[in-house]
Amino acid sequence: MTARATPEPSPGAGLVAGERLTAGDAAPPVELPDTEGRQVQLDPRAHTASVVVFTANGCPFALAWHDRVQAVARDFAGRDVVVLQIVSNDQTSHPEDSVEAMRRRVANGELAGPFLHDPDQQAARAFGATATPEIFVIDRNGVVRYHGAPDGDHDDPSRHADWLRAALEDILAGRPVALPVTSPVGCSIKWRVNLLWWDGCPSHERAHELLRTTLAGLGRAEVAVAAVQVTTPDEARRFGFPGSPTFQVGRQDLFPADAAPALTCRVYQRADGRSSPLPDADDLAARLHAALLRPWDLPHRVDPPKPGQTT
Repeated sequence: MTARATPEPSPGAGLVAGERLTAGDAAPPVELPDTEGRQVQLDPRAHTASVVVFTANGCPFALAWHDRVQAVARDFAGRDVVVLQIVSNDQTSHPEDSVEAMRRRVANGELAGPFLHDPDQQAARAFGATATPEIFVIDRNGVVRYHGAPDGDHDDPSRHADWLRAALEDILAGRPVALPVTSPVGCSIKWRVNLLWWDGCPSHERAHELLRTTLAGLGRAEVAVAAVQVTTPDEARRFGFPGSPTFQVGRQDLFPADAAPALTCRVYQRADGRSSPLPDADDLAARLHAALLRPWDLPHRVDPPKPGQTT
């Protein structure tokens, strides 16, 4: 039995940068553990505004803006605003982003509000986050009303996260957000690619080599690769595994398959029409590039001039 990857109109379809979440989009559901393992849910209906901040423990940009973000969380806590701070970085080569390191920061009193761990990187992938820090402000209807940086200069504490504060003031006043989109500036999300395989197919070693070679060709050799063996039908269902090999980022299959989870082999369609146990290298590269975008890979958005200001 084989699982066939669903043909798509172009390499990377469904994963392109233009479909990453921004102002006007509906926020995805989020439920993640805090540093003590308690599940915390993003529930926009429960607050006038919800702020989601993708951050990191070791990124200099996240650290530079950190106190400003905590001040926002404290200042708006009594105004029906919740601030959820999420660490999505893979800890393989960044142990500073482990749960243990997060727990130490909480114990030291460095966080105002929930500090959440995104172990499978599902939240970062669902939001299309690329940077730390990167902010999404969501209204009670679940719509993103602001997306971008806290303010225009990480090196100027006097800015006081003024872009974020202005967006919250607009939402609380029932006004359209005057500045809904700015460019996230910071370190890139430290991604992990999961290579799921079943030992009933002999392709997983070649798949691992193809993945590593493709990442190196993209200049992304730093991306962690986790080989995950799937051994039971229950694991196949839990991992969303339609066959071996499967490539996932943030638990999302890079080659969505129209097949039920199963212990089976996959069939990939090459660009020349051939069927193969492995995807075409160029196709894999396009999908990886789209899934692993960094903030500097995206178009830069600037703070528009104020009324009466000349450019």
